[in-house]
Amino acid sequence: MDETIRIRAVDKSDWDKNLQGFQAEQLKQLFAVYGVEGKVIGNICESLEGKYYINGKPEVDYPSLQMAAGTLLKSKGSTP
Repeated sequence: MDETIRIRAVDKSDWDKNLQGFQAEQLKQLFAVYGVEGKVIGNICESLEGKYYINGKPEVDYPSLQMAAGTLLKSKGSTP
């Protein structure tokens, strides 16, 4: 059985209540990452410069959404 994770864009009107460690004006997009159980396990921010950050950890950037999501999933123990 295949397990599926999902990454969905967060509506801009909801950014302020979901952001940790970032200011909304510094971002191009905010994504919610859902684990295999269907629950949000974290957020990934895309900066205006095109780098990706696991929300709340602005000191580490990733060159792609896929790499940031993979790191987030591994840190939460939700790797499919």
